[in-house]
Amino acid sequence: MSPLRLIILLIAAGAAIAAVFLVRSISAPVKADAAAPIAAPEDTGLKILIAKKPLRLGQFIAPGDLGWQEWPENAPRDSFITRQDVPQADGDHIGAVVRVAMAAGEPVTAVKLVKPGDAGFMAAVLTPGMRAVSISVTPESASGGFIMPNDRVDVLLSREVELEEEGQNRTIFPSDVIFENVRVLAIDTVYDATAPATKEEAKTRVGRAIIGKRATLELSRRDAELLEVADRMGRISLLLRSVGEMEGDSGATWAGESLDGGSDQTSAARIRVFRNGSETRVSASPN
Repeated sequence: MSPLRLIILLIAAGAAIAAVFLVRSISAPVKADAAAPIAAPEDTGLKILIAKKPLRLGQFIAPGDLGWQEWPENAPRDSFITRQDVPQADGDHIGAVVRVAMAAGEPVTAVKLVKPGDAGFMAAVLTPGMRAVSISVTPESASGGFIMPNDRVDVLLSREVELEEEGQNRTIFPSDVIFENVRVLAIDTVYDATAPATKEEAKTRVGRAIIGKRATLELSRRDAELLEVADRMGRISLLLRSVGEMEGDSGATWAGESLDGGSDQTSAARIRVFRNGSETRVSASPN
């Protein structure tokens, strides 16, 4: 072989080897720099406040009930609460009451929730079919001030009665429970923004004394009339019920029904109880 051909073959072989290494270097994956931080994608989208779970009418907003949901920039949002405008809205509304029932994922608007102290708050807290009635109380007549909003109480009437026996007058002081398991809505103007939803939640509540002059109770319209009569007859006291008795029936007892003078104490009376605003009548005989 001539020297010229040998030189040409060597040059061709070198070019082929160089081409192989070039192709391998291009196809090899680029190793990421372990020391370089990975930048998180910037959140520039619009977010609105939504209900994360179904919210019923009159329900207190608890942590986790509300959250943020991405929303298209060009979609209508005039009445919605946006994260850009109110960044802490999901926390600020804890303790508010649902005025309009919402489904999971439904956008929240200002008219759907009402906060303590706002107009219409007490009306939103009331169970449908019930009424809010205020009575005067003292620390002595309200369990020393330890009755809190959303506690359950029995209403006791104590009165002075003059009796005439064998030509002699005698004074007695009878006391009767006229309402059982009544919900306390407020003490003075103090509402409970963290009302327990279950007995288990109620057991973990931190107690505090509220010394007030007026207690607002939740009663039916008929029982509200009876309470007004009882308030004129004597002294009203509130008896605090235990946590285990919070879920019983609520309503006037036989003694409460007899306040209007329409009951015959020698015959069977009727006790009216309420569950979620619906009335049920149960026959009962006086003791």
